[in-house]
Amino acid sequence: MGANNTKAPAVFLDRDGTVIFDKNYLSSPEQVKLYSYAADSVNKLRAAGFKVIIVTNQSGVARGAFTERDLQKIHERFVFLLKKVGAKVDAIYYCPHIDEDSCGCRKPKPGMVLRGAKDFNIDLEKSYAVGDSVRDYLLGYNTGGKGVLVLTGRGKKQRKKIAQEKIKPMAVCKTLKEAANLIIKDAKKN
Repeated sequence: MGANNTKAPAVFLDRDGTVIFDKNYLSSPEQVKLYSYAADSVNKLRAAGFKVIIVTNQSGVARGAFTERDLQKIHERFVFLLKKVGAKVDAIYYCPHIDEDSCGCRKPKPGMVLRGAKDFNIDLEKSYAVGDSVRDYLLGYNTGGKGVLVLTGRGKKQRKKIAQEKIKPMAVCKTLKEAANLIIKDAKKN
């Protein structure tokens, strides 16, 4: 098998409440604020051989809170802020729908991850999904990998919902920094 056919593992990160501070329906680039450990966490994951891909539900588009053009500007600002502190993500995928649209890309459905897997030749069984909601960690399991819940953003409130779920997260971590370290250790075991 040639080097180009080798599949890479990935970490699929939720955006709001995981990498940046959660603002309800963040609708302008000025509202984007990275967690202090975000760049270091992204860089550690990339250095460990993971693709780092943002997957984010953005129902504010369907609800009319902001446009897809507004979202593009937000993501440009997000990428700029990461670059400014020496980090980058491989891609950003978003779902502009609401639950009632029954689309295949709204987390925890696998659409965004499957697209990323195709675009970047990802080994989903060796991949992880990280975020501050049950939907985020379930995404990891729904695509054949593992899921981690972080307690930033809405994570503390979501932690209570775990008891109602059949599938539990691989781990519950205080922050993305802790999750990144745990994922790197877990990947070395497998």
